[in-house]
Amino acid sequence: SYYTLTGPGLKSQEMVSSSSPDFIKQAWGVVSLPAIKHLSLQASRILKGAAVAERVTIADVPCIVLCRDRFPALATAVNRFHRQQRRETSNLSTIMEYSLHDNTDTQRHIVNIHDYPPKDVIFHLTGGGFFAHTLAGDLPYLLDWSGATNSVVICPEYALLPEKTFPAAIDQITGVYCSIISNDSAPLLGFRAERVIVTGEAAGGNLAAALCVKLCLDQFIDVEALSFRQQQSKEKAASRNGHFMDQEDVPCGSPAGEVQKEFHSQSSEIRLPDALMLCCPFLNMSLELTPSRVRGTNDPVLPSGLIKAISDGYLPHRIGVNKTDPIASPYFAPDNILCLFPPTLLCESSEDPLLDDSVDFNARLQQLGVESDLCAVHNMPHAFWGLVTAGFPEAKEVHLQCQKWLMRRLSKQ
Repeated sequence: SYYTLTGPGLKSQEMVSSSSPDFIKQAWGVVSLPAIKHLSLQASRILKGAAVAERVTIADVPCIVLCRDRFPALATAVNRFHRQQRRETSNLSTIMEYSLHDNTDTQRHIVNIHDYPPKDVIFHLTGGGFFAHTLAGDLPYLLDWSGATNSVVICPEYALLPEKTFPAAIDQITGVYCSIISNDSAPLLGFRAERVIVTGEAAGGNLAAALCVKLCLDQFIDVEALSFRQQQSKEKAASRNGHFMDQEDVPCGSPAGEVQKEFHSQSSEIRLPDALMLCCPFLNMSLELTPSRVRGTNDPVLPSGLIKAISDGYLPHRIGVNKTDPIASPYFAPDNILCLFPPTLLCESSEDPLLDDSVDFNARLQQLGVESDLCAVHNMPHAFWGLVTAGFPEAKEVHLQCQKWLMRRLSKQ
């Protein structure tokens, strides 16, 4: 797992004593080495029986595509992608590149999206403090999720520190997500996305929540139209229950994703994900102390010195972005944006320095009418999803809860 590769306690101590971005990259970067990722993909085919575990490029971003069970349409498309990669030269653009990157109306007329079979997608954003991708430790449980939900998992290998600071990673993730959700990537993947759940751990949890905020704030979606549809859905639900709600009493949040289901059944345009699942998310990039951050000052995975190094690396003073910017720190997103969030599950540990931020975020979502819940576990470190492969019973219990939650969200019923 990620913890076995990095040795969390030792690496964290070294990085606290030498918090330069280059040193952190060296300390954590081993899990992002191409050789490690390649070996991890090979192992997933053998040990987990993955039918597809390949790398493709979506919206100019390398992405890992996983599918536990046989899916001929995806396998054929990925093989075609690799054949074209081998044939391409420095002077010629491939047909696949045109299909993937040309987002013009012409392409939409050429490609009939309904010719492709539908498939649910888990869009997963790995952790690693924005310095690494913890793919090696994530693969086992991601393939379990794929098998349990009959879905395809897509993990973008977003830009990392110290070479790329905010907003490079979230911009890339938004591009990949929009390509998937609008089905511009259907010619590459061989299927059209049906339901899409975004998951993320630690820094990936920041990016998952930030994706929803960015889609709203940067007007990728029509916020006013979505709010209106949510209000209509609430009023319909109230009338079915035999009572009516005053205008000011109508909560903003969508009931169990009904608005999202109605919306994506009618349109292939950009929309919010159908659900959001976060583990120990780094929602608040500010350095303001909270009780859990004080208690976790010497956390073996995320001590206070490392929190500062990550925050300062992701949002250096020179770029002029405040650490309370809602896209950099979704914790500070305004109510009129948070109330639009899809059904959300947050997983936390009692020992995580970021616990209080997740508790507050969950409470705000609930107060705004969003279907949100927090699953807490004791005696686990920060970013513990990957520990399920190490046999920790607490991690296994949360893993099963997350898997059941995904199955329920992606149920056909």
